[in-house]
Amino acid sequence: MMRLANLALLVTLASAAGSAQVNVGEQKPEASLPFTMTTTSTFELPWRLAFLPDGRMLVTEKIGPVWLVSQQGEKISPVANTPAVYWQGQNGMHGVFISPRYATDQSIYLTYVEPGDYGGGLALARAKLNVNAPAARLENFEVLWRQLPRGKGGQEGAQVAFSPWASDSASHPLRIRISPPARSCG
Repeated sequence: MMRLANLALLVTLASAAGSAQVNVGEQKPEASLPFTMTTTSTFELPWRLAFLPDGRMLVTEKIGPVWLVSQQGEKISPVANTPAVYWQGQNGMHGVFISPRYATDQSIYLTYVEPGDYGGGLALARAKLNVNAPAARLENFEVLWRQLPRGKGGQEGAQVAFSPWASDSASHPLRIRISPPARSCG
């Protein structure tokens, strides 16, 4: 009896899960949606996006460039003076983060994988973003932290969080927590 009840439960759950899944890629557009989608730019492997105060965006591509993008989503230009990246698997240019004090310091932070002799190593850097229409460039580029030794494998993770209580000029807003890279199993 218990076996029959388990079988009935399994069939019920499987049929409910099968009907609940929808492959959105196969859905036809709906005219009733309150918005339209328009392609404005195409990126190779976009990874992270950060909004500048004026509405423009910085978009990282895993393969290396950081793009300055208009408020309308159109590519303006690649940001000059970005670091070289080691791009393979999940490695590459990861994140771009706007300083909480951007209005006064124009600083951005980048997380990326630096090339090394035996692979790559995660790095965190800060630079001043100089935006002169229509181009952008990084100045005063400084690596704040880097993984050593490089090339030992694992999955790189690169997230930045700013301290909400560091609003006074005596405190630095960036707090760093480093986790060891994941080890492969098997």
